[in-house]
Order: sequence, then structure tokens, then C-alpha cells
Amino acid sequence: MRVAAVDIGTNTVRLLLADVVGDRGHLRVENVARHEIVTKLGEGLDAAGRLGPEPMARALAGLSYYAGLIDDSRATRMGGVATAATRSAANGDEFVSRVAEVLGFHPRVIDGVEEARLTFVGATNALDPVASYGVVDVGGGSTEFVIGAHAPEYAISIDIGSVRLTERFQQLAIEGLVAQRRYVDSLLVGVSPPHPPAMLLGSGGTFVTVAAVHGDLSKDDAEQSENLALTIGELAATVENLQQMSVAEIADLPGVVPARAGVLKAGAICAERAVAHLGVSEVTISVSDILDGLALHLVEEDLAS
Repeated sequence: MRVAAVDIGTNTVRLLLADVVGDRGHLRVENVARHEIVTKLGEGLDAAGRLGPEPMARALAGLSYYAGLIDDSRATRMGGVATAATRSAANGDEFVSRVAEVLGFHPRVIDGVEEARLTFVGATNALDPVASYGVVDVGGGSTEFVIGAHAPEYAISIDIGSVRLTERFQQLAIEGLVAQRRYVDSLLVGVSPPHPPAMLLGSGGTFVTVAAVHGDLSKDDAEQSENLALTIGELAATVENLQQMSVAEIADLPGVVPARAGVLKAGAICAERAVAHLGVSEVTISVSDILDGLALHLVEEDLAS
């Protein structure tokens, strides 16, 4: 079944076009085409509590482009989710109504636990079973932690991400890497999984970008690399190197989408502290994520009806 899945995030709007094949309970995602547009939907949200007109316009323009791609794809099942920025904004419902007009279908505003669950399912779907997986997804407005083997056993979402942290560091005048790390650590104290995972997956654009920066790779090469992993030491060193660079210098790196450059320093710190908090020595980069989980969920729903 050809599926179109849309993720409306705090920093990006993303589209997955894919075939979901197999039987119920044994589905997999194939023939994948992924699209990403940085829209900074959550810009200014942390202070104002509302989505701004310009960020909404950028997101709607990106989604209008996706509507054309979806029409051309001949997808038979379509769905979308809106995450941290939309669910925490006072005018989130108004924005979702406008999104539905653009896409032709109504996205669901999901809570952090559902976001974590879909991310876990998507990231682990094609992997061989291990004792337990951990999945960390650093988004623009929230970071999800999930631990489980065949299904999530522990899931939590924390309202920090690359966009929120960038703005918080500025608003609260938190300067210097030591102070910024300490601040992020203070926000992670409520994350207490029952045990460290046997294998930790880092999902989302921040992890992919940090891995690309570390390996001096293009974004495409990083996404296509198999078993791309970073030790906690390599992750920390990359964070420290980014701190020495200007936003313009970061934007010139081959693995960085220029529009992401302004929030990458904070996003990288969030990723590093999240991995350190879980007490593991290495994180494996996963390109599969909430979009894959949503695609699988859409087909499961269709087969069950």
C-alpha cells in the first residue's frame, strides 16, 4: 500500500512517501522517499505561547508543496501528526484547521507519549530483536525517550529541543558550554527508565546532522550510511567543536542544512546530554523515525477496519 505520512514539527515539516508491505503484525516500510523543509514553526513560541503568523505561513507553504507531491504519488492512505509546537500553542487548533485545508486531510495533534511510541515503532521496525532498545528523538520543541524490546515499555517526552533550547539560552542568558550542559541536565532529572538499553538509537534530524558533522559527511551520505554510530566521547567532542564556530561557519559545513544551523548548537547539546543521561557508551543513528511509525500505524488501521 502506498502511504503518505506527514510530520509537522517545531523546526521542520517532513513527508514520507513509501510502500508498506507485508501482513498485519509483520509490516515493513519500503521504497522510501523522504522530504524535509525547515520552517521554524515554533520560532518565538516559548516566550509568546502562540504560533506566530510568519512561522505558520512558512509551514503552510511547505505543506502546500507536499500536497502536490502526495497527489503525484498516488498514495492510497494518508495521514499526518502535529507535535510539540502545535500541541503547546494557544492557537494550535486554528493552525491545524488551516493545515487540513492545505493538505486535504486532518492531521492529529498527538501528545508526547504517543510521539515517543510512534518514533520507537518506526525506528525499530526493521531491526533484529535485542534485549532492549532505547530510542531518543531530539526535535525542535521536545525530546522523546523510549525503552523497550518488542514494544515500548517506558516512554516520556520532555519539552526541550533545538529551537526551545536556543531561545531559552538567549532569554535566560545561559552562556558557556558548562552552564548550558548543566541547565539541560537539570531538565532531564525526570527521565528515569527502568534500565539502560542494550542498544540506543538516535532518531531525528539533530542526530543525523551531528553525525554528519562529526564524520565530515554530506547529509545524504549520513542518511545512507549503515550502522553510523557515535561514542559518547565523539558526541561530546562534536558539541565542543560546534561551540567554537559561528552560525555562518556551521551553515557552510557539508552535512548541515543552512536553515538548521542556528539551532544546531543547542540541539547537539540536548542530544549529547540525553545520551549521557541514559548511561550508554554509544548511540547508533536511525533515519527511520516517527514518519515510519505513522506509516505503519496507518496501514494497521486500514487492515483492522
